[in-house]
Amino acid sequence: MSALLGVIVLFAILALVLAVRQAIAITRLAPASEQIGSFFPLGWWKFNKLDAKAGPQAAVPLAIYKRAVIAFLIFLVLGLVLSGWAANRPAPAESTTAFTQSNSPEIPARRVAAMPGAPSLES
Repeated sequence: MSALLGVIVLFAILALVLAVRQAIAITRLAPASEQIGSFFPLGWWKFNKLDAKAGPQAAVPLAIYKRAVIAFLIFLVLGLVLSGWAANRPAPAESTTAFTQSNSPEIPARRVAAMPGAPSLES
């Protein structure tokens, strides 16, 4: 479970890094008169305004930026749901003692503690 959550977090981080790199590329390709840099703190949902102001030369980085932002949000929600589910999952019922049996008739069956370091209960 934790490995799957780690993979989801890794993909979320990679999508975020890709979105930031494409945002930097968009600001470099956009005309200087548009002052597009002010849209990025709140521009996660203003894709149409970014498209209009960035110009045609920034169309490819803008498309990658849109996909990376959407992927980041999907991985973020998926990670939150999975971690919440894992935290609220009931613990599996395990026995604290296990019985061992011997093939010899002189040695009776005895209880042995399942956890290392726990005192053993012998009958």
